[in-house]
Amino acid sequence: MDYRVMPFCKMWNGGIFNIPNDIVDKYLKMASEYQLKALLYIFRNGGQASSSAVAKALGQTASDIDDLLEFWVEENILATDGQKIEVVQKAEKKPQEEKKQKPVREILSPPRLTPKDIVAFLREDESIAFLLSEAERVLGRTTSHAEREMLVNMVQYYGLKVEVILMILEFYRSEKERGKAIGISYVNTMAKNWADEGIDSIADAEAKLQDIARSDRLWNEIVAITGIRHKRPTAKQREMVDGWFKTFDITMVTLASDIMKENTSEPSLAYINKILKQWTKKDISSPAQVQAEQEAFAKSKAEKSSDKLKSKPSYDLEKIKKNAMDNTEI
Repeated sequence: MDYRVMPFCKMWNGGIFNIPNDIVDKYLKMASEYQLKALLYIFRNGGQASSSAVAKALGQTASDIDDLLEFWVEENILATDGQKIEVVQKAEKKPQEEKKQKPVREILSPPRLTPKDIVAFLREDESIAFLLSEAERVLGRTTSHAEREMLVNMVQYYGLKVEVILMILEFYRSEKERGKAIGISYVNTMAKNWADEGIDSIADAEAKLQDIARSDRLWNEIVAITGIRHKRPTAKQREMVDGWFKTFDITMVTLASDIMKENTSEPSLAYINKILKQWTKKDISSPAQVQAEQEAFAKSKAEKSSDKLKSKPSYDLEKIKKNAMDNTEI
């Protein structure tokens, strides 16, 4: 379907302003929604506006506006106060070709990227431009430089596909909507873990999300069974609980929890873990086996107690007294 601008309508009564063709031809895909909106506002106001004014118009913070307008500063389209205005030549291709090479994973942390670095990646890879645009749609807000840096590194450093990263972002949003107190760093940690696990397709990502949903259900059951106060598990606790259910069903875990409650004053996952480890060593896998083991233990304990009462003490009290009397060194 073709569209055309209505030549005679009230819209024209408010006047017009000029926009360079390059803004549309070169930056429509590369720039984010809010970067384009901010630039339009500045052009509309005679080519000059404060970050606070732009922020008020777009419903953003001044800090966020400064971050996103840095893109246009790097592109030599905007200048900041006190900045010397000069013609900047296009960067040579060589630095961009070097950026094509994935960073060596022996580096302990992802490389730091400047706004100029991010612009170079946007020029080089349209999928990254799409990712940053979609990220703002999913999050419902403009992204900061730190967040854009994080997203670019997910592709360039961790080697994740854009569609997989978007699934992580959608999961993060759904978790936030459910009331979980998680920050954007949760997204980065999740991306790192997925990269380490070799998750590189939508199918792999869907399977992983199903595992996470299952793990959440198991954790909620543990909270209900044990009465622990932790509403959100640590990575170690999640791994431990997932391990329980690879060997035992909910009935056995509940039984272990009941034993824990009888012997501790406070709920203890470590105590349950110890019980389940003992059952694994003894090849106990049913409530009947647990009962038989407890009865055998009680019987053995009673017999040992009876034998101890009948047996002669392992010490000679009279001999001890005599030795004490003969010991003149004390």
